[in-house]
Amino acid sequence: MKIIFSDKADKQLSRLNPFIADKIIKSIRKFQNGERVDIQKLHGRLNEFRIRVGDYRVILEKLPNGDFSVLEIGQRENIYFFEF
Repeated sequence: MKIIFSDKADKQLSRLNPFIADKIIKSIRKFQNGERVDIQKLHGRLNEFRIRVGDYRVILEKLPNGDFSVLEIGQRENIYFFEF
């Protein structure tokens, strides 16, 4: 499984505190390697999931080929209001 970062997610990750960014990258790698992470499907959204990393959320979209695209990364209180 491949994980592809959108330009927006890449920019958001680069703006985070390096300690938090490292924790997020480690969680994404765990998910990629099949290890257990706190992931849930988002209600009302087709093929979209979130990974919880402390107060931060990583929004993922499952692609038709089985890979995942990271759409957005941000704090819990702000992340669920992104536009399509």
